[in-house]
Amino acid sequence: MFTSQLSHSTAAFVMQSETGFITQFPAMAYCQVAFDATSYRDSLFSEYAIPFPSMLDKAVVKRRAEYLAVRYAARQLLQNAGCDGHVDTSSSREPVWPAGWCGSLSHTRGHAIAIIAPCNSGLTPGIDIEMFDAKTMRETAEMFTSVDERQLLAACGLAYETALLIVFSAKESLFKALYPEVKCFFGFEAARIGSIDTAAHSIILELTQSLTPERKQGCQFNGQYLIEENRVITLIA
Repeated sequence: MFTSQLSHSTAAFVMQSETGFITQFPAMAYCQVAFDATSYRDSLFSEYAIPFPSMLDKAVVKRRAEYLAVRYAARQLLQNAGCDGHVDTSSSREPVWPAGWCGSLSHTRGHAIAIIAPCNSGLTPGIDIEMFDAKTMRETAEMFTSVDERQLLAACGLAYETALLIVFSAKESLFKALYPEVKCFFGFEAARIGSIDTAAHSIILELTQSLTPERKQGCQFNGQYLIEENRVITLIA
């Protein structure tokens, strides 16, 4: 899913950074970072030239660290593309990208990832990263899958809890991809898994309800997934 072009390690807050492009969509760039929340300090916002938002005034250190790490990744991508802008946050906490760009952000437990693409690329970026937690997946499966979906996943050839996590993450990626267009919140039940190809590491999601006149019930979306150490990354484009 990823074609790496540059990686480096440091001893500071951002311990490791990797940039490249999405193999299936070369117009879409990514930056993935590993960060140490215990090394966070507020002055890093100034050092990285990232505005400190008022929404973080009362936030705990963990939240500030996550916000900074994922926007550090986004800023690396924008700078690489010749854009000196940064990613703002709307009142609904949606990322606001500089003019001409679209993208998606995600973070979890010391890892963050950002993807960007030119608006004229025709791509709808949605990315999500999740840590493995088999117990949580088993206990919450009914919240984000139907009986039919769980039967499909049980027979797909992957460990059941891993398959559940992929679907959970893919639905999160789909929401991130579509929200900037549909401008409405929708739940896990708005999409269902159509198929999962474990050889190609791909997944198809289908809308179970119409979100806009263009995004109607039955619309299908192709996704990719990557199982990486103790986490899963999914992408909708």
